[in-house]
Amino acid sequence: MIDIALTALVSLALATYIWRDDEVFVGLGSGGLVYLPLDKHITIIGPTRSGKTTLAKKIASRSGKKVVVMDWNGEYSLGLKINASKLKLDISNINKKILAELIGISLNLNEPSIYFLYRSIKDQEVKRPKDLLTAIDSYLTTTKSETEMKAAILRRLEYILDALDKGRIPLDFIIKYNKNITIDLSSLSLVEEKILIISLILTFIYNKFRNMSITKNIKLILIVDEAQNILNLNIIRHIITEMAKYGIRVVLVTNILPPPDVMAHTNIILVKPHISYNFKVNNSSIIINDKIIKIYKFI
Repeated sequence: MIDIALTALVSLALATYIWRDDEVFVGLGSGGLVYLPLDKHITIIGPTRSGKTTLAKKIASRSGKKVVVMDWNGEYSLGLKINASKLKLDISNINKKILAELIGISLNLNEPSIYFLYRSIKDQEVKRPKDLLTAIDSYLTTTKSETEMKAAILRRLEYILDALDKGRIPLDFIIKYNKNITIDLSSLSLVEEKILIISLILTFIYNKFRNMSITKNIKLILIVDEAQNILNLNIIRHIITEMAKYGIRVVLVTNILPPPDVMAHTNIILVKPHISYNFKVNNSSIIINDKIIKIYKFI
């Protein structure tokens, strides 16, 4: 009987669904149809196989905005699909300190190694990933510890740069192409490769948009799948937070709670409760500006 009633309510919801600008219809809740505002970033959280990806796809298709997806596992097919290894990573405009931080944290380097990396590239011309190896290799060390640090960085960096230095599609294409794009990371074999390429793309997009005017208009939606892999990077959390000023909305699809400084800037969709999530709710819910809306069914 409950299933019949729910089916009837879902049918009614679909029949009465109305498209709204800067809001996305996501399902049926305690107060009727539920629309998710796009005034903030979005966190979609739930355990594995709880429907996070499916919901992210619906938000993308219903938003009416251009969408770029960072597809960790090859599960999306929104718009033009580009293998991540086909991208030409021009890193010449990234601040050297930020570049060293992104690389260092992606490779799990310690603070002294990150600082050594920065010193070795700060005065060098670095346009492509392979230039990093040349810069580090040519840096003259003065102590045994520096020599060992240099060798360790080169070895770890060489493993991942081979996959990132053969592309021909410039990152500018992501900005200029006026339709949806899915960047497929699934063919990259190392987690470090995926983390670094996502970090570089987010940094590139942020640098492009921050040269424009601050706006409330939504210009781009970025979906970051398996976002828990990058949210431990302080610089990336800062970039994501700042992106909202320039008309970018980031959809974080994750199976663990993001850090509080990220959560504070997002509307939260709890696809399925889990004991590890510190929400005082027992049902699927949406939290908009601290208001909890119970969801009977995502549609």
